[in-house]
Amino acid sequence: MSKRKKNRKEKSKLRIWAEYIPFRIFLEIVRLIPTKVAYALSSFIFRMMFLFFDRKHSKRSVEHLMHAGVASTKEEAVEIARRAYHNFSMLLVEIFKMDQIIDLDSVTITGSESAIKEACIHGGDNINLIIVTAHYGNWELAGSAWAHNFGIPMVSIMRKFGNPLIGECILKSRQSDIHQCVYKEGGIKGLLKALRGGKTIAILADQHASTREGGIETKFFGHPCRTHTSPAILHLKTGIPILPLVTRRKPNGNGFEFVVSDLIKYEPTGDKQA
Repeated sequence: MSKRKKNRKEKSKLRIWAEYIPFRIFLEIVRLIPTKVAYALSSFIFRMMFLFFDRKHSKRSVEHLMHAGVASTKEEAVEIARRAYHNFSMLLVEIFKMDQIIDLDSVTITGSESAIKEACIHGGDNINLIIVTAHYGNWELAGSAWAHNFGIPMVSIMRKFGNPLIGECILKSRQSDIHQCVYKEGGIKGLLKALRGGKTIAILADQHASTREGGIETKFFGHPCRTHTSPAILHLKTGIPILPLVTRRKPNGNGFEFVVSDLIKYEPTGDKQA
């Protein structure tokens, strides 16, 4: 990437502060008011964004839902996109009030019984894992809650925020004594070191990976995309199993749960591309 192109993508100091100040004010308000009021306030703000102030992304969301065949009509796509914005509004409140409203001990685990038995035994010899998760439910909770419940420190990978001041606020809510983050740029070495040190790692794997990033062509909702190969590469290098997982709100709205699938384990064949 040329220096000129790189500089075009960088935000000016004025824009950084113009975004950060209202963000910080909202953060402080949310931390002061009751949770139900915070949810309602955040939901209203995100609804206004969906309808009026973030038309670029709301329109794109509707187009993608139609293109992927998730929604059969535009009205259905609009409703799904609206609910997605509502989920983001709840997520933001939960990030800001993480230490106030979320009891890490109350997070339960469900899904594959074999995965739970093999890798997730409370009080037993829990093993370190390569957790592959997605932007679903409350993904921000996954790192700290998993490490807290299973007694194995975690390292997760993240992209740098476009606004470094906002990124610093979010990073503080993510990290703890048992959960550390490494940036995506050069992060593969940090993840490999963590695995060999007996730690669990977590990778959000549902984002597009460019050819430069080592993405491999796959399909998503029946359409071509490029998927990150880092979970597979790390698994083949270390032999540590991959655990597919999402963190979602319980149906009754009372807390959160991990939903896990069967462990993924492959023996190296000597054909790296395969």
